Amino acid sequence: MASEKEQLLQQFKEWTAFVTDLARYDKRLWNQSVGVGKWSVRQVVAHIKRWDDYFYEEAIARLGASLPLTVKHLDYDKFNEQAKVYGKAATVLELSEQAVQSRERIIQAIEALTDDQYEATYTDADGHPFEVSQYMKDFIWHDWHHVNPIRNLLHARIEEMSLNGWPALQTVLYDGWLLRFNKGYTKRSNSVQSLFGHTLEMSEKIQACEDRYEKEGLRTTFKITPFSQPASLDDELAARGYALVDPTIVRTVHLSDVRSPSHEEIELEHVPSERWLDTLAEFSGLTAEQRSITRQMLEQSPLQACFALLYHNRIPVACGFAVVEDNWVGVYDIVTDPGSRSRGYGEQLMLYLLQWGKKNGAEEGYLQVVKNNEPANRLYDKIGFVPQYEYWYRVQ
Repeated sequence: MASEKEQLLQQFKEWTAFVTDLARYDKRLWNQSVGVGKWSVRQVVAHIKRWDDYFYEEAIARLGASLPLTVKHLDYDKFNEQAKVYGKAATVLELSEQAVQSRERIIQAIEALTDDQYEATYTDADGHPFEVSQYMKDFIWHDWHHVNPIRNLLHARIEEMSLNGWPALQTVLYDGWLLRFNKGYTKRSNSVQSLFGHTLEMSEKIQACEDRYEKEGLRTTFKITPFSQPASLDDELAARGYALVDPTIVRTVHLSDVRSPSHEEIELEHVPSERWLDTLAEFSGLTAEQRSITRQMLEQSPLQACFALLYHNRIPVACGFAVVEDNWVGVYDIVTDPGSRSRGYGEQLMLYLLQWGKKNGAEEGYLQVVKNNEPANRLYDKIGFVPQYEYWYRVQ
């Protein structure tokens, strides 16, 4: 069983893994503010790096050398302002590499402490007690205080793109909620997306949504995400008897990590052709009305798209489509001929769509997969997709 010291060091290392991965994203993410009137991502990283440097030099490095601690209370505003200035001036690569180096030298110094040095209670320059374990606990909390808003920033953007990538025929904006209507085809396009602000009384607002969906002949459905507003919405819907269905995982991959496809029979088109629609309808069991809705939904999208058909001996065996937005490619509706599954066709189709995205400026990929779809999740694991966040639906 790991000691407390080992456990704390492992948690302390999570910041380096996070920053290393963060550096692989486009600089637009680094330049975004984590909230209205708040720091940018680059300034947050610079802020943590500067605190790591300060505590290493004034405390941690001095412990191993048996020197008195010089760490003391600072003018936080002045200290943080200097970090912000540095964060604006440095490149993403400089920030990420230096942030990792700063944290790693603290970890190495703590690892080198003897048990007596690690467990001792010291006195800082202000006369206050200083313990290594408490220092790590405090700064692990501090790390996550900043990591979570950065992750939310990334996840919220993916959520926006997923709504754009799988559009609805009609959308009504109601007090910060998006009410999407698509003649009943798919929950994604026939549900309330509670992404934005909320001012109306909850019960009356939900009732108004129910009335509107009932008028369309649809069961009221809410998509519940980490960004749902208000945060109590899921509990409120559960109390009203709404069922929880289709827990779903949103997954991403760095396209630079994705291998090239090897299957040779592929057809890529920029519009959904009759053959593509027929194949999708056949493999997915769509009705004629659902096929028609799919056409309308996809043809009205302003995003650059790719509709792929994979063949074996000139016979379609898999199909799906992808859209590019900013530097992301989203992959949707991957379906394989029921009689041709477990032969690698879905994987090859995915690789072609991701390759197409890369050729058209994408650096990252995303998709959504039902949590209990084990075959699909195994495939996405194999390609390199990692989980980011989850959502589910509440159905009346």
